[in-house]
Amino acid sequence: MLKIMNGRSSIEWMQAEPEDADVLMLANDDSDANRKWQGSNKPCIVIYHNNEDKPAAPYTLSHPFRVMQLISVLEDISGTLSHDGQRQQTTAQASAEQPRKATSQQTDFSESLYQAVTGKNTQTLYQSRSPKGSLFVSPSAGAYFIQEPLFNEVRQKAATLPALEPAADTDLSAYTRRPIAELAWMTAQLASSLPAWLPENGSFRLKRWPNVRSAKSDRAYLSMSALMTKQPCQREQLAAHAGCAQQQVDRFLSACAMSNLLVCETGAVAPSTRAAAATHEPRRMGSFIQGLRHRLGLSS
Repeated sequence: MLKIMNGRSSIEWMQAEPEDADVLMLANDDSDANRKWQGSNKPCIVIYHNNEDKPAAPYTLSHPFRVMQLISVLEDISGTLSHDGQRQQTTAQASAEQPRKATSQQTDFSESLYQAVTGKNTQTLYQSRSPKGSLFVSPSAGAYFIQEPLFNEVRQKAATLPALEPAADTDLSAYTRRPIAELAWMTAQLASSLPAWLPENGSFRLKRWPNVRSAKSDRAYLSMSALMTKQPCQREQLAAHAGCAQQQVDRFLSACAMSNLLVCETGAVAPSTRAAAATHEPRRMGSFIQGLRHRLGLSS
């Protein structure tokens, strides 16, 4: 399972003893060992059988579970650990000037990336400067340019990127070129809710399917992509259709928006998927009966 997980997750995971682990998986019981670890400061994923009531824990998985479900929970925990580490580091640094919050900076970056990708200005290159190095974005080329140290920080959700700013022509020969969609999806995984620049009550549809590994390997993302390429949908409708948490829906919408794949129709009313299924059912049944009559030689 670890080999499959590391092939699909943005972070490499390995098995360790409870004392050395960053995340713990516990059975849904009241044993002394479980109480010991639940009282620690380590995130715990409580595993419960699907015939049991869902436990009141921050992170849970119903057994049996799919690999992508486990990855989704681990990604959420990883984001929380990254933010906590950034907050502790900021608190420990005594300075005369109060630094900006990491979450605020991340919001600024995601909004600036969205505006750069979807805007109609003539600016060809943008730059985000961080202590770990600079990142350049070229919307017209559909690419961003980054060096390995900063890329590893961004991929592991350990870096906070300041907002993009217009940049002059720069020699990027020392930088690795990567697709903008990849940056959009990595950035979206840091969000805890729908960004302020997307309307909560809007109806959203996709111009085309997302072309990133995360969207192709996750059942919920595949389900939302299939539906949103056919019709506009609201957030609650997507969560119910894909059977996933609202946070995963919001991250999906944010990533698609920053990839310039999302169309928001604020005045549109999202059609019900249940009504659509009921409408098409008689048509499918009629086609089935007509084909059966033809095979039996009963059709005229």
